[in-house]
Amino acid sequence: MTQTLHLPRPQHPAWPFDTQEARTILAQAAPVAMVALVNMAMSVTDTIMAAAHGPEALAAVAVGSDFYSIVFYLVAGTIGGLSPLYAEASEARDETRLRTLRTAGWAIVALAAIMAVPLIWTAPAYLHGVGIDRALLSRGEGYTQAMAVTIVPMAATALLRCRLTAIERPGLLLKVTLAAVPLNAVGNQILMNGFGAWDGLGITGAGISSLVVSTFTALALLFMAFRAGDFGGSTVVDRLAIEEILAVGLPIGIATLAEVGIFLSATLYAATLGTEAAAAHSIAIRIAGVTYVLSVGLLQATAVRVARSRDHRRTIASAMGVSGGAGAILAALLLTAAVLMAKGIEDEAVSMAGAMAAAAPLIALLATAELVGPANAAAAGVLRGRKDTRALMAFSILGNWIVAAPLGIALASGGGWGATGIWLGLTVGSVTASLLTIGRLRRHWHPKPVRY
Repeated sequence: MTQTLHLPRPQHPAWPFDTQEARTILAQAAPVAMVALVNMAMSVTDTIMAAAHGPEALAAVAVGSDFYSIVFYLVAGTIGGLSPLYAEASEARDETRLRTLRTAGWAIVALAAIMAVPLIWTAPAYLHGVGIDRALLSRGEGYTQAMAVTIVPMAATALLRCRLTAIERPGLLLKVTLAAVPLNAVGNQILMNGFGAWDGLGITGAGISSLVVSTFTALALLFMAFRAGDFGGSTVVDRLAIEEILAVGLPIGIATLAEVGIFLSATLYAATLGTEAAAAHSIAIRIAGVTYVLSVGLLQATAVRVARSRDHRRTIASAMGVSGGAGAILAALLLTAAVLMAKGIEDEAVSMAGAMAAAAPLIALLATAELVGPANAAAAGVLRGRKDTRALMAFSILGNWIVAAPLGIALASGGGWGATGIWLGLTVGSVTASLLTIGRLRRHWHPKPVRY
């Protein structure tokens, strides 16, 4: 008589949150978030030092810097497609695959440089077509051209950051970036304002300083990668590996561009609504920049942990648990700040009192968005780690440009809500994209069956 042996079905907890995995995610996210914060400090330093040369110089630097940023975010996002592939190969200890991916990554950096450098270098010759003053473009031409060359070491830096994060060594990134901050300030001071009898190069010096510091950063990270054992490439460039990276990375680059673009556009639009509205928006956007670094860290850490994990549900549950708590804390802090701002500043000598009071409802809206913001970042990290990046691109375009942009314009102008209308549109768009991204996790919740 034949008997059938019935083995017990494995039982999975409904919500397999793991404290150790949560700690690992936080440990990986913290240095990445700090790197983003330090990079922001470098940008603020450039702005302050350019402002010392007058409003025209500041505007010229802003135009060149913003255009460079648009191109760079697309390049860096595309290079980011390497991350899940590299993390998987690192976890499998597949050195042949790692060598192939390293060479493919450098090939993408080279291709990006070939396309990006002339695009940025010649920008002053064609940006006047979108209404930018020719004299302003001419004033910032030297700075813009220096930034065009700067994108080469910055693309190399993006690649090396991607690799070091994928092998779970993000602390090395923080060491190098911290060293870059004082170098940037010193370089700006010397090259912009001169030294001794030399008068300096003005705002062009800020661009050259960025080139020098970014080159130092790329070389330092290359040394760090060598020290970490992450070096060596294949003898040939694998076309299929390049296609793999681009298939994952291009949607990331476009999604990032859509998100950055809506905030740049909102800043330009707020400037047309009057001084107080523009100032209130400026306060809110700076605070949003600071809070966003937490999401940057959670996104990259989660992407790497998911790519390296053999138990996706445990990693997803842990990441969403951590990010949910972070969102609640962040929202509470922002709401507290909004309440304090709403009371205004009683001292009439403080010129920013009106702007700060006007910024209060904007901060409250930001708190609403940040309630789900970290969870959105963690969910996006899961999708990146699972190479499901086309969905992220679609959600970003939908939330930012199909929902946020028209709603913000309608409320700000047609509804007469001013800057509050802009931020209501941004909040609704952000929450929409966040909910769609979080909802996409259902597709990746159950692990794939093992085939023998």
